[in-house]
Amino acid sequence: MPPPLCHARRGSLLAIGGAERRHRRGGILKTFVDLAGGGRARILLSTTATELPDAALASYLSLLGELGAASVRELRIVRPADADDERNLRALRQATGVLFSGGDQSRFGVLVRSRAHELLRARLHQDALVVAGTSAGATALGSTMVLGPGGPGPSRPRTGPGLGLVPDTIIDMHFTERRRLSRLVGAVCAHPGALGIGIDEDTAILLRDRHFEVLGAGAVTVVDAEPASVVPPAEPDGPTTVLDMHLHVLGAGCAFDLELRRPAAPSCHGERRHDAH
Repeated sequence: MPPPLCHARRGSLLAIGGAERRHRRGGILKTFVDLAGGGRARILLSTTATELPDAALASYLSLLGELGAASVRELRIVRPADADDERNLRALRQATGVLFSGGDQSRFGVLVRSRAHELLRARLHQDALVVAGTSAGATALGSTMVLGPGGPGPSRPRTGPGLGLVPDTIIDMHFTERRRLSRLVGAVCAHPGALGIGIDEDTAILLRDRHFEVLGAGAVTVVDAEPASVVPPAEPDGPTTVLDMHLHVLGAGCAFDLELRRPAAPSCHGERRHDAH
């Protein structure tokens, strides 16, 4: 059984599937603020992915303040030089929580392999920093990002390097709502060592110690193509055939062991039912 996930320790991550409800007294964002220190939380909002950084900052400044955060500041990284700027690095060293907003995940390329990226990785291993991402910001937390659709069926989508804060994973968002199972299957078939994690809207995974717990209103779909047989399409634009792939659908309260690649909470398993003959 995984260790309890109700209190932040070092290295907490919260990946949110997008469209989280903006509760003032509860919900996923309230969990983020509480994990980051509640009334002592010093939160940085990364607006890298959005085309409307000022609007995003104003929205989250009001909301996270109402949820109890002591301070909310913007981490505006637009160019590679911004990700190595000492002022931004100083702000990252002082923060107790970092939230990556939604938008276009390809914009997070400016962070990959930067000094800010390395500092985030170091603090997750050494401190009680809490890193969260919503929508495109959640996708960026994995080792590989899905950047766009491929062809019909589970064909290979466009991908690029993520921040790898959740190693060996491909995280997709708005999952059930936008019918993204085929593209996630295609992505993990193209990167068979990676585990696919599809997160519904107003739903999140809280990850620590290589286990995650599901929070929120929807489900999390886990796609494991490591044991599968993958047959390339017969035609250039045809679908890929996938045999013996593992798939799990987890609701709130369920947990998953990323090392063993299997559900980790007894409440997920339920009772087996057999039809009477």
